[in-house]
Amino acid sequence: MPTAIYDIAELELENGETIIVKPLPIKTLKKFMNVIRELDDETVKSEESALDVFIKAAMVCMEKSAPHLSKDREAFEDAVNVPTMMKILEICGGLKMTDPNLLGAALVGTN
Repeated sequence: MPTAIYDIAELELENGETIIVKPLPIKTLKKFMNVIRELDDETVKSEESALDVFIKAAMVCMEKSAPHLSKDREAFEDAVNVPTMMKILEICGGLKMTDPNLLGAALVGTN
């Protein structure tokens, strides 16, 4: 039996749906990284605008595991709470919310 070298998690969403998340393949990871780079943008100066970037990035993560949520922001926001979104970003994109550079970008808009 093959050995997985990465984490896979089964997460329960607010709407009762269960999804399985795992690290993104390289092609999707590039798309994810482009979204996360928006944190460096001068227009991302508030926690709300940083949250918007995280939502878009998490929606990219959901393209395979929950395509309906990756295409409908309102449905995504109804189904996913912040701790679950952060776990999705950690597992799929490798973002650790303990990274001071990422937290600085999210909270103050600077790196």
